[in-house]
Amino acid sequence: MDSGNSNLETLRNEDEAAFMERAENNLNKLEEVRQEKLKTYITRKKIGIPLALVLGPVCAAIDGFLLTIQSGSDDPIAGLTVVVLGGLYAWVTSPKKQYNKAYKRNILPRLAHMMGMEYHGYRKIAMNAMRDTKIVPKHDRYTAEDYFRGRYKGVDLEFSEIKLETEHRGKNGSKYYRTKFKGLAILLQIDKKSFFGHTIMLRNSNKLMEWFKEKTTKLDKANLVDPEFEKIFDAYTNDQTEARYLVDPAMIENLKTLYTEYQGNKMMVAYHENSMLIMIASKHNHFEPASIYTKATDPESFRAMMREIKQILSVIDLLDLYDPIAWQQEKQKNAIHSAQESSN
Repeated sequence: MDSGNSNLETLRNEDEAAFMERAENNLNKLEEVRQEKLKTYITRKKIGIPLALVLGPVCAAIDGFLLTIQSGSDDPIAGLTVVVLGGLYAWVTSPKKQYNKAYKRNILPRLAHMMGMEYHGYRKIAMNAMRDTKIVPKHDRYTAEDYFRGRYKGVDLEFSEIKLETEHRGKNGSKYYRTKFKGLAILLQIDKKSFFGHTIMLRNSNKLMEWFKEKTTKLDKANLVDPEFEKIFDAYTNDQTEARYLVDPAMIENLKTLYTEYQGNKMMVAYHENSMLIMIASKHNHFEPASIYTKATDPESFRAMMREIKQILSVIDLLDLYDPIAWQQEKQKNAIHSAQESSN
């Protein structure tokens, strides 16, 4: 892990041009794949569109005829149009899917390694490491993709795109799922430090919901130092002093930037024991390759990913400054000083 830590520290201070130079060989290989798949895709598109225009009306006519002759049947059979056009669409677009697979299977792991991280397509953060933070929604099914893992300044970091779903039953007893959360989960686990309290931040809610959150989480409402951030988020804690230190302007600015970079529509943060968990809800998939029409060597494809990773490292930089033991000692001194002033 030491070499990985070194690479992440290099990435922290590396500009785009330097990283793109290091990544050039891998991106050139991906560009060869892209050109090959694009050529195949364009050829199939030229064949597929005219075929669809011819076969669509023919299949629709056959379906109409089948429905007519089965007019008295309780279970009429048709659907040739869907089968034929669906199959044609799958055939035309398969080169794009193959390009996506090549990117995730062959290129993304190498780029992650260059950054000092590991990448796994379908591995996920252990739910046991997140469950007690009080910000993970109740769910029945947990799936994930695009998992990254690394180590930086004594902090193990994991992040992945995850989906949490609840199970439901229809009127006929059929099972279906509703999405409770979809987006990015970032777990930071600190080796030699542990938070004294439990602090969480949730999307801003009304007074009734604030009361409900206090009752269900058994944490008290905390006052934030940034009025703009307070318009969006509520903080709850069982250690008001530590919460004010953790949710300071610098940390808030980093979280706001990360939220913006990931195009989030909801954000939840928790400090608990030796972990910090950040969950950003978003419909956007950030670890997919750019359009097959975009050159693989175009730096724009990787700018967002680099910015997001650097922003996570910025959060770790701030955690690295936090000394809970020294802070607790300072807190005790302040309490003694306040008690002495009160007695006088």
